[in-house]
Amino acid sequence: MRTLPRQSGVVAFAAIGIGAVLLAGYLGWLDPYQAIQLSGVILAAILTSALWLQQSATEDRTTMPLSFVIDFISLLLFGPHATMLVVAAGAITQGLTDSQRAHPPRRVFLNAATGMVATQAAGAAHLALGGTMSPFMWPWQALPIAAAIVACCFVRTVSGEVLVPLFARRPVNRSWPKSVLASCPSYVIGASVAVALVEMIDHRMWEVSLVAAVPLLFTYRTYSAYLGRLEDERRHREVVESRDQGMSVVDSNGLVTLWDDALERIADCPRERALGRSLVGAVPSLAKTELPRAITEALTNRTARTLTHLALPSAEGARILQVKLLPVVGGVTLLWHDVTERAHAENALRKSEERFSLVTEGAHDGMWEWDVRTQECYFSKRWKAMIGVNAPAGSGRPEEWFDRVHPDDIVALKEALKAHLSGQTDHLQHEHRVRHEDGTYRRFLCRGVAARGAGRRSAARIAGSLTDTTERAIAQERLRSDGFRDPLTGLCNRAVFVEGLGRQLDEFKQRRGGPRFAALYLDLDRFKVVNDSLGHLVGDELLIAVSRRLESCLRDGDALARLGGDEFVILLNGLNDEQQANAIAFRIQDSLSAPFSIGGREVFTSASIGIAFSLADYTSPDEIMRDADTAMYHAKSRGKARHELFDADMHAQALDRLGLENDLRHAVSNNDFEVHYQPIVSLASGMCVGFESLVRWTRNGEPVSPVTFIPIAEEVGLIEPLGTWILQEACKTFADWKRRFPASGLDFITVNVSSRQLMQQNFMSIVEQAIFEAGLKPCDIRLEITETALMDSPNVAAELLRELRDFGVKIYLDDFGTGYSSLSHLHKLPVDALKIDRSFVRSLLMPDRPAIVESILALARTLNTSVVAEGIEDDVQARELERLGCTHAQGYLFSRPLSTKAVEELLLANKPLGPKKVQPSDAVATTGDPDLYYSSEPFEWPEYVPTSRVSA
Repeated sequence: MRTLPRQSGVVAFAAIGIGAVLLAGYLGWLDPYQAIQLSGVILAAILTSALWLQQSATEDRTTMPLSFVIDFISLLLFGPHATMLVVAAGAITQGLTDSQRAHPPRRVFLNAATGMVATQAAGAAHLALGGTMSPFMWPWQALPIAAAIVACCFVRTVSGEVLVPLFARRPVNRSWPKSVLASCPSYVIGASVAVALVEMIDHRMWEVSLVAAVPLLFTYRTYSAYLGRLEDERRHREVVESRDQGMSVVDSNGLVTLWDDALERIADCPRERALGRSLVGAVPSLAKTELPRAITEALTNRTARTLTHLALPSAEGARILQVKLLPVVGGVTLLWHDVTERAHAENALRKSEERFSLVTEGAHDGMWEWDVRTQECYFSKRWKAMIGVNAPAGSGRPEEWFDRVHPDDIVALKEALKAHLSGQTDHLQHEHRVRHEDGTYRRFLCRGVAARGAGRRSAARIAGSLTDTTERAIAQERLRSDGFRDPLTGLCNRAVFVEGLGRQLDEFKQRRGGPRFAALYLDLDRFKVVNDSLGHLVGDELLIAVSRRLESCLRDGDALARLGGDEFVILLNGLNDEQQANAIAFRIQDSLSAPFSIGGREVFTSASIGIAFSLADYTSPDEIMRDADTAMYHAKSRGKARHELFDADMHAQALDRLGLENDLRHAVSNNDFEVHYQPIVSLASGMCVGFESLVRWTRNGEPVSPVTFIPIAEEVGLIEPLGTWILQEACKTFADWKRRFPASGLDFITVNVSSRQLMQQNFMSIVEQAIFEAGLKPCDIRLEITETALMDSPNVAAELLRELRDFGVKIYLDDFGTGYSSLSHLHKLPVDALKIDRSFVRSLLMPDRPAIVESILALARTLNTSVVAEGIEDDVQARELERLGCTHAQGYLFSRPLSTKAVEELLLANKPLGPKKVQPSDAVATTGDPDLYYSSEPFEWPEYVPTSRVSA
């Protein structure tokens, strides 16, 4: 009944289409006779599409469809544009009459598109070669019509063999050119019929058309039968190709007499090559198998035999065949069965079983499997060993497992199993206790997955593993308890202390008054010395002993925690005033002052303590800890073994220090410094003979004292790159001055070096590279090193200084007399000059001064070294130093540190520095005018601060 609406739709569609064309002819839009012809062609296209869909099921797109004849008639009568309507009518009819939906809408659309494109291609080829619409002028129309046939055949075949497979994501037929040639004859025949019908229509040979109707009907039936045979052959080939069993017959002489289609595919050998030849001759690869001998035995013994595993090489890989030999009269019948897939499956199954066996035996976990239907369980050997049973793997009952489960865990285990078997959970995971053979209970983690059939929630089988988690559970329990304690001292750790401090802060802010609390931050002084000298074990014992003493200093309700390393923190509760916290801090200092007896020796230590009191402004315990830590560092910086109370200035200083560090890092990265140079003069002539390089830094438009930023650079590890830059800049600048001012008489330039620079492994190569790149001689450079830097590691420093002197660089000992150097070490150090500190030079103006300067000069003469005096600010100092035998000096009396430009102006003037020397005979002529005593203008710079470190 469903076909009736479809047939009615076809009729309605035909009526509408034909009526529309006839109406166009009636209104004069078309020639009336052409309108009748077009209506007839459209009707023929509709009928042809309906009959073709019902009678043809072929999928071969290389065959000519019957609609091609109608489309070609329309092309010759009306041209390609009108033919598009005919093609569309046929496609719509195909969609309306497809009652079984054998052709999806996408394929109907592709057929319609292919027909339209083929029509346009045929029309273009026809018109390009001078073709005209009917009536035709023969034989000139033969060539355009032939071109139209070829174009249409080419487009339709290529579409079916190439474009449609690409669109459907199927393999493309790579032999499509052969398909084009194979389909041409049918298209030529169809086109010939179309041309004949067009001629009859043009000449109105209606009598002939009636006579020709019968041959055309038989031709149509014959073509349909031909297409049916092609379809049957195609399906027959598909069936043969899908068979996995072939047959052949070998006569008594061993020659093949039968070789079927399936065997052609299985053995990859055509029938023509096999018939009349031996099996080995047909398939040479069989010579290395046992089949030839088996055929001979079957012909001789007349007994059936089966070769279960015969390997046959092929282009797709080795095939596994099962060949059954059946003796018959006059020969042997061979049944060939392709068992490649089964053999591969069996091989994979065997490997899987072997792999499972290896995994079961080698796994640390115990494997189990439970068949719920038969209540049979499999337990691996490891599973049994985990519960103390020494037995091989085998089957048993689930009670062997469940009876050992702890009574408190059995109900939960069975509920977890039930939930997973019923499909409520994706997998089974349950931890429970199982009784060991020794009577103790051990904790196990059971995991499992159930096997379910398609569409079934409940399962009949489940398998999984059993993992012994006893040790892990013990460790986790220990971690839970240790997570709140310091493992070394047994005190609370940071997390517990901060949590308690946070609760105390919340309570304090809620009360808004009442007793206060305070946090004490403790850091042991010189603890690193104990660790480095006596070892970490002694250090750990010291930390434990300190913890016990700190506990003895606390009151009830106070809390003590170790933060890590040598840092402790105390929470003092219930404080009425700040004096209570001070008293406890003094008590702690007194307690720690007594020696600790560790490892048979006395060990001393002290603590720097920072105290931060509770304030309503605090929003978190971390802020209190931060401020107590800041106060502790202030206590350390003020001499250690003391305590400090936090105030707002400390926080501001800490923030300023942090900002200064950040700016200093950026400045070092960008070389945002300037090197100034203080002249070193000869006291005899007043002429400048060298310079000391001094680094200057301007931060946010304000100069920063070297006394401020040089120690920070040393502390944060920036002094090495900064010192290297100063050395390179000084060498480059001094080399430029020597080239530009050869008459200035410059001998050397000095650069300050810190102790950290001396410890650089590549310091020697840094000096060499700076000198060579600047084009200087090593003797042009003096390195100034403080006594403290030398005494940090005197042996290492002495070795490095010898290397520098051997290279040619000279060494100056800066700020001599202010450090802690030993004279026993001094004579061993390769020093070329001593620099007298400004504090000793200042004593020259004292009436009862000590003879320190004289002693230094005498020592220099003994050591055969030169002397340079620093900080000369008065003419009396200069004259006294010259009288005592000092040859060189520097200070404000001669010049402040100068910028590069100011130095160049000084060198260009090439005049003595400092006061003019007054002859005794002219002393009475002195007027007191300063211009007579000073030869250089003062240079503007911030207040001078003493420097004793790198380039300060």
